[in-house]
Amino acid sequence: MKNESLTLFIPLYGKALMSREGIFPDETAERIVDSVDYDFSRVDQTRKLAIYMAMRAAHYDRMVQDYAARHPEGIILQLGVGLDSRVKRVQVSLPWYDLDFPEVIDLRRAYYPESQQYHLIAAPALPADWLADIPHHTHALIIAEGLSMYLSQQDIRDLIAAFRAHFTEAEFVFDAYSPLAAKISKWKNPINAVDAKIDFAMDDPALLEGEGSKCILNSDIITPDMVARLRGSDRLRFRFMGRAGKSFYRIFGYRLTKM
Repeated sequence: MKNESLTLFIPLYGKALMSREGIFPDETAERIVDSVDYDFSRVDQTRKLAIYMAMRAAHYDRMVQDYAARHPEGIILQLGVGLDSRVKRVQVSLPWYDLDFPEVIDLRRAYYPESQQYHLIAAPALPADWLADIPHHTHALIIAEGLSMYLSQQDIRDLIAAFRAHFTEAEFVFDAYSPLAAKISKWKNPINAVDAKIDFAMDDPALLEGEGSKCILNSDIITPDMVARLRGSDRLRFRFMGRAGKSFYRIFGYRLTKM
């Protein structure tokens, strides 16, 4: 696997750990961690990171639920999906497409079989010629969880242009480091263990705004409702982190309209 693909085991392990503790329900992650042929000692196994991965996943889960209620005619499209089990955690009736590198999709098929509603796409995010295989829909929710940092700013602009050309309207959401956090991560970041590198960071949503692209979401990862799920020292730690680290790592969302 490519170095960037190996990072999929970091959130997978974190969600499995939090599921075992009853903080974030993800039985599929538990099952995969127990069965997949991978040495999890290679990934950062700190509690802080595991909790953070679960918090991030919970954000996107809520977005899918909200989107399905607002757009029953829409579709869900996830880029760089890894082995995430959102399609099982969030039960919606919309067509659903999950994309990742071919070697990741080959591994994913063992746990997530395709169906009339659920589809796997074995391709890199760019070039986005794989969009030709997705029927034209009026609306789409496009999720890039844990992916933007491995792309360039031009890559993200190219994806935005491709989505605007294919869909009448779409909501594109992703998480991103701030430039300061990206610099700090050179010295301490779990992706260093698999030799992956950060290429993209942003803190100003206007960076990707323009004709047909408007920021509609700029959110903290750590929120009071997620902190309330924690106990003892975990809760105290994340209360402090929520105040101190708001600008380090955020979720951004853009409304895209057709070219």
